[in-house]
Amino acid sequence: MRITNKVLVKGYLSDLKNNLQNMKKYQEQLSSGKEIKRPSDDPFKVARSMELSSSISANERYKSNIDEGLGWLETTDEALAQINDSLQRIRELVVQGSTDTYDATQRQAIQKEIDQLKEQIMQIGNTAYDGRYIFGGDKTTNPPFEADSTESSGIKYNGSTNGLLREFSQGVTMDIAVTGNKLLDIFSVVSKISNDLGSGNSPGDYLDDIDDEIDKVLILRAEVGAKSNRLEAMSSKNEEETYNMTELLSKTQDIDIAEKYMEYSTMSSVYTASLKVGAQILQQSILDFLS
Repeated sequence: MRITNKVLVKGYLSDLKNNLQNMKKYQEQLSSGKEIKRPSDDPFKVARSMELSSSISANERYKSNIDEGLGWLETTDEALAQINDSLQRIRELVVQGSTDTYDATQRQAIQKEIDQLKEQIMQIGNTAYDGRYIFGGDKTTNPPFEADSTESSGIKYNGSTNGLLREFSQGVTMDIAVTGNKLLDIFSVVSKISNDLGSGNSPGDYLDDIDDEIDKVLILRAEVGAKSNRLEAMSSKNEEETYNMTELLSKTQDIDIAEKYMEYSTMSSVYTASLKVGAQILQQSILDFLS
């Protein structure tokens, strides 16, 4: 095959175009900070980056659920602690009202404080977290407890007996609710105590019942504490996984600035040299062959 000037020019222009495209690729990588810009750059890395990005996004959603769950459980524990304090005070009043030296008038005075404590427990039962009622089960938009004279305890529960399930990791769900129906016996016992005191009678027979309700609240607090501990551990694991995946994503798609700048500088030098060579090739014309 005879090497003509036309062949030289064609080959030169093809190589020059390749050099320019390579330099453009390095420029894009330096400006974006990313190794890959389009799927054709590296299909495997693109697929891996998409997979990692999806997993990181999912982990961020789980982290949001975990934070919400921890806040919910913390609020629940605080509410149960307040209910426990009220029950402890009611117990003190029951012991006090059971004393033989107390007459009907003094017991009726105790009744008034117990009625106030009962109302206070109902208000605590309507505690909300982020605008949602924590003791309503999966019915969180309306207060779960209300006063109702048709009920023997004087309190009606409008919430649900269903729990509140949340997903905190892939395939891992947890019920973070303490449903208010578990607190109804408190109102029943306190109402009976109030009635006895109102009649001038000793409420001592209900001392064991109050102790039982205090124990139930302590059990509920223990369950809430166990769930909080589990979520704390899941939060740490979630953060570690997100960090590892973010680091791996960076290694997959981010460039090494120093290395990439060196490659760009090399390609820029090659391109500049190509232009100089081209100037020597392309400056020849037909006059050079006629002289």
